[in-house]
Amino acid sequence: MDPGSIDSVLEDGDVVVNLAYMPYASAADNLRLIDNVVDASLRTGACRLVHCSTAVVVGASQAARVDETTPCRPATSYERSKWAVEQHVCAAVARGLDVAIVRPTAIIGPGGQNLLSLSRSIRQAPRIISYARACLFGARPMHLVPVRDVAAALLHVAMLPGALAGEVFIASSDDDSSNNFRSVEVILTEALALPRRTLPLLLLPTGMLSLLLRLRGRSETRLDRTYAHEKLRATGFRPVDTIAAVVREFGESVRETS
Repeated sequence: MDPGSIDSVLEDGDVVVNLAYMPYASAADNLRLIDNVVDASLRTGACRLVHCSTAVVVGASQAARVDETTPCRPATSYERSKWAVEQHVCAAVARGLDVAIVRPTAIIGPGGQNLLSLSRSIRQAPRIISYARACLFGARPMHLVPVRDVAAALLHVAMLPGALAGEVFIASSDDDSSNNFRSVEVILTEALALPRRTLPLLLLPTGMLSLLLRLRGRSETRLDRTYAHEKLRATGFRPVDTIAAVVREFGESVRETS
């Protein structure tokens, strides 16, 4: 938030990768933050800004396959804030700064928050609750993406040749066969050294989960939604991790630290 502190670490020709965002601050403060990053980049002669956003800016879109051309319909305050920040980043193109935006899905890795509540529930909740949740969620896509893949994607985009001029790239692992609730729960249970469930799951109507998500204020209620990865892959990017490996690593880290 202090523009001078940004100037002091930037030099002419630098590529700036921005991950700064204040989740508990106001939308106005986050816009001031990104404006400071943009202004400092222009003042110091940085040649490119790669901004890390989030795939959920697509919001309440009903598209089954979300890609970079899907119109965004941000519905929650978080989605609207992230979308507004993206607009400020893209506006910098007209001021002479080459920019690109990377939109990761739900980032997973040791020490992260994604899957933490599920891990706690698997360990502490009554087995009937876990069973009911598994029946409700079934094989719903989880939209996880390994943190090492996101880091690699940001560096890959940062070094792409030619002008990017506000291009958007989704960082997704939705094509990974383990990227669904049923598989993730099994892998996580094993990593936590807990016994696997033996009782067969009941197949509940997907409308029940859609209704529950609406009641909880979630904008993503289409349960078959997936996020495309083709645009990023077409630039030569290749994933460095798998969902099974990173979920197992996450579960083992939770077991060791709790």
